[in-house]
Amino acid sequence: MVVRIERHNDRILYVLMLLAFTAAFVFFLSTFARPFFRGATMKDFLYVSPFLAFIMVWYVVGLHVTIWRAFGVEYLFVKGGLLHWTRTALFWTRKLEIPATDVTDVKAITPWHALSNRVELTARGKRRSVGDMLLRDEATELAHELRRIIGLSR
Repeated sequence: MVVRIERHNDRILYVLMLLAFTAAFVFFLSTFARPFFRGATMKDFLYVSPFLAFIMVWYVVGLHVTIWRAFGVEYLFVKGGLLHWTRTALFWTRKLEIPATDVTDVKAITPWHALSNRVELTARGKRRSVGDMLLRDEATELAHELRRIIGLSR
């Protein structure tokens, strides 16, 4: 079994969001960093540094979310008793291999609002979400097939 999960979303929207996050980041950075080039002291910098750190953290979070939503692809396959899961978004790649015998539960998570339908794997005491923003039927079918391939009874 080989599954490729690609976003249903419009890439242009998320690229525009990425540009908006970058523009907002540059605006806030220029607003709060400009006074330091006019003779501000280290004491002044200590007062503003938590806010600058807060802006940088939210920029990195926004960058990660928009790149994942625009370009994210997940590959999931079971081969040779191993569950292989690869997440790729442009230059970010995460790979995970889990022995199929370590998987204790596979279930489709389909909340009423349908904005975050996904499949949840439980292995080695950790829960991992696969395929965020799937359609309800896709999530239930994927969970059913994974349970069948791995050998979980349900």
